[in-house]
Amino acid sequence: MREFREIQDFKAFTELSGRCYPGMKLDSKEAKERYQQHREKMNEEESVRHIGLFEKERMVGGYIEYDHLVNMYQTKIPASGIGTVAVDLPNKKQGHAKAIIRKFIEDAKARQRPLVQLYPFQPSFYKKMGFGLGPPIYTYKFHPSQLPAFPSSESVIILDAQDKEEVRACYHQWADHTHGSCSKEIYEFKFLDLEDYHAVGYKNNGKIEGYIVYQFKQRTGDHFLKNDLHITDFITTSQKAYQSLIHYLHIQKDQVRSIKLPTFNEQFSFLLEDPSHEDEELIFRIYHKTSEQGHGLMYRIVDVPLFLKSLEKHSFGKETLKVRWNISDTLMNKEHEYVWQFTEGAPSLTEEKADIDIHIGIADFSSLMMGAISLESLILGGLARVKETEHLDQALRLFEHSTKPECWSFF
Repeated sequence: MREFREIQDFKAFTELSGRCYPGMKLDSKEAKERYQQHREKMNEEESVRHIGLFEKERMVGGYIEYDHLVNMYQTKIPASGIGTVAVDLPNKKQGHAKAIIRKFIEDAKARQRPLVQLYPFQPSFYKKMGFGLGPPIYTYKFHPSQLPAFPSSESVIILDAQDKEEVRACYHQWADHTHGSCSKEIYEFKFLDLEDYHAVGYKNNGKIEGYIVYQFKQRTGDHFLKNDLHITDFITTSQKAYQSLIHYLHIQKDQVRSIKLPTFNEQFSFLLEDPSHEDEELIFRIYHKTSEQGHGLMYRIVDVPLFLKSLEKHSFGKETLKVRWNISDTLMNKEHEYVWQFTEGAPSLTEEKADIDIHIGIADFSSLMMGAISLESLILGGLARVKETEHLDQALRLFEHSTKPECWSFF
């Protein structure tokens, strides 16, 4: 008989994690002890829970649940994230993974958290479970000299563990104005404690307005003078901070071979003198490769009426019409119908007759609501269906210029 309960035996969870995630390299006694201690410490955080799946008192699976606030079009809503989903190797293909995700969704809904998130080990697997893709991230790789110089910008400062609260305050100032961002606990700024990470920041009137976190990396065969700079965090709340940090990266041109920079900004290439990727490939005819892109974070709305309440202050364009959403959820074996009144783009629930019916799965509905994709693209690809055409153009305009979410939280 399956039973879910909070994990008490972190030694067993460590062994399970090591088998399910060989890439964790939990292949020595010391590595396992470090991981077990880390999980025990994390379990003390109020926002983190370790849940085990048991059969006959044996742990056959488990996962970690994270609570956070998400900025939903400038309104903070409670959400849950799930990570380290694990099913022990002898127990795979027995429906345990599906049971874990259902449990996670049911708990989130019971706790009035209308949105859940995860980073997939395989996007198609979680798409079938109703999780929709977020926007792509772009990684650029270029020589520092390709960045613009801002000689009049102010110098940046080295940041360390003593700056943790100030760095966190800077992050949350950025997050307060960024759709899709998550609140962060103090432990999520542990990079300031780590020897192999470096952080610099820009201060204005004694307040941090931006920071970069990075590592130096070498490639196979490199001597000690060859280094690449890999950025992991780049947060700014002002133009001065942004330009000062860009200038800091520019002046590393005599020491750094290349910079690897991840961003959700699809226009970042316009900033570079030569936007060509370091590998100098042509990807199609005379189109130069500028970045690599990929999808990561996936979203799932688990309570549509509660999610709608978070949109009370948001406007999807300027159209006025009534839309019936016919939403299928195959994982939970449910079909949902809601009519939303859009008044100059502002949505609310209504019982009046709809102007247009839209049939859509919960995964694609979640991506649409988050602003990751347009309704036009969903219909074009057959992922959403409409029969009426009289009000179709209005419906398309509601979602043609959505703000894309941006999240730098990892779990």
